[in-house]
Amino acid sequence: MELKAIRLFLSLADELHFGRAAKRSGVTQSVLSVQIKRLEDLLEAPLFVRSTRDVRLTAAGATFREEAHGILRRVDQATRATKATAAGSGRLIRIGITAAVELSILMDRIAAFRAARPDIQVHIRELGTVDQETALGTGEIDIGILHPPLDRSGLLVEPLTAEPFYAVFHPQFFRIDPGAPWDQILGAELIFYPRRRAPRLYDGLIGFAQGIGHTANIVTEAESFLAAVAMAQAGLGIALLPQQITGFQRGLTVLPLRPDCPLTLSTACAVEATRAEDAAIKACLHSLQRETRSGPFAP
Repeated sequence: MELKAIRLFLSLADELHFGRAAKRSGVTQSVLSVQIKRLEDLLEAPLFVRSTRDVRLTAAGATFREEAHGILRRVDQATRATKATAAGSGRLIRIGITAAVELSILMDRIAAFRAARPDIQVHIRELGTVDQETALGTGEIDIGILHPPLDRSGLLVEPLTAEPFYAVFHPQFFRIDPGAPWDQILGAELIFYPRRRAPRLYDGLIGFAQGIGHTANIVTEAESFLAAVAMAQAGLGIALLPQQITGFQRGLTVLPLRPDCPLTLSTACAVEATRAEDAAIKACLHSLQRETRSGPFAP
């Protein structure tokens, strides 16, 4: 399969018109038609429905469009990394981070690594934990900074940080005393995170509440930790937040939860096991682990 054919396919998929797609790609309509037909023969599936009135993607064509974008993106990444090495600017390492990591000390460790190793370029991409697991498998990122437990096998995972959760609320609207029983906390108007966004945290809270005979009264869902802080400041409920986020509160009460609280924001670095010995990746992982010094990347 040639990259030229993939690019021509994407042009036609965007334009849905052979004349416009051919002009955009700088080829004749006949060349475009031949390339699309060869691609369909190779894939053994029709990619477009053609009529005298319009051109439409088939279901197979829509699927291939998504995959084709990923193919060209990975080719582009490989090209830039190779050119960087040839130009003497060193390796390129692509790191996936979650939104929570953006607010953590781990960003300082990445900055320290960049300062110590100017010969290695670092690209950062925000992805959720599940998406990072996929991106590690496809080679779209080299290192993932994410939140265990993970579902995918074949990854070497080393812990970085673990933070307890706190109850954060506006004292004008809520009152919870230190050491308050769980029925008081769980029965209050809680601000938490939708299951689609944080399935492990959500299931952990719901399961814990059910296990002790209570129900978690989640009345407001926040898409991020910072959104939860803003909602707590507005008096919409009691936010359950990891320790690192409590520093962003203004005028809010921050209360440690009881010692048996099951909520912990664990953060780890992950890499494909087959790539763990790559010198540049190993150096970056060592920098991320510099406070723990216990993993296989420590000297």
